[in-house]
Amino acid sequence: MRSRFIKLAGILSLVMTNVLWGTSFAFIKLSMSEVNPFTYTFIRTLIATIVVLPIIIAKALLGRIHVESLMRGLIVGLAYSTGLCLQAAGTAYIDPSTSAFITGLSTIHVHFYSAIILKKYSQLDLLSLISAIIGLYVLTSPVGGLGVGELLVFTATFTWAIQVILIAKYGKSSMVEFLMGTFSAGLLYAPLSMHFGINLNTNTLLYLVYLGVFCSIGATFFQVLGQRYVSASTAALLFLLEPIFATIFSVIMGLETLSIHKLIGGGLILVSLYLATITELKRDNNYSNAAN
Repeated sequence: MRSRFIKLAGILSLVMTNVLWGTSFAFIKLSMSEVNPFTYTFIRTLIATIVVLPIIIAKALLGRIHVESLMRGLIVGLAYSTGLCLQAAGTAYIDPSTSAFITGLSTIHVHFYSAIILKKYSQLDLLSLISAIIGLYVLTSPVGGLGVGELLVFTATFTWAIQVILIAKYGKSSMVEFLMGTFSAGLLYAPLSMHFGINLNTNTLLYLVYLGVFCSIGATFFQVLGQRYVSASTAALLFLLEPIFATIFSVIMGLETLSIHKLIGGGLILVSLYLATITELKRDNNYSNAAN
């Protein structure tokens, strides 16, 4: 019973990640109209690093820094920052719905990894994946062919999948050091950012502050916390809640209207998440029985 409660708490934590990611889309689009992808990645991760830094300094003064967690975070951060940059660059060329659909395909990579490498996969996992991808397509209604933007965002899906897999592996590290490592990796984009120019107006800086604090620190905190108790394949499906929350916030902000295909697409994704939750709880129960 306790293990089920922990699993559900992990799932709720990942839902919170998606809520924060869902609010990010409008700010990413507004930021990318003013800065290049390298500056976007550098400034966003710099802000997150600056916020976490005082806690790291305090821990260092007390002699409580866990260096291994810092290094693990740095490894995850290389995938994270690369994904941010590629997604931002690609979104500049294509419409938001297409970008959202392609980004969601990272779920397939994670499921492939779980099935082929980890050999922890079931028919219910496959059914939930199919329902999720169909729902994602119906919800986003992507348009257009294969161009530079699509290729950039699709390349980003591999880095997002790698990030999910690595967090599943390293997520039980010391949280603050892990977050510090994750965000500081983005500082490697400083030379490219300076080369192409850092031209920030007040509004763009405010957008990036929101993204750095809430959508980087907040979302990553809940992601790491949730993935401590939920499998990578289930986590990847849960991340498909992002376009649902993005749509909800867009409707609330008056940026788009609610339509029948969005309701159907969102419903199919929710069905897949219900199936994934059942699978996760069954998997946990099977392991417990096997141990007994």
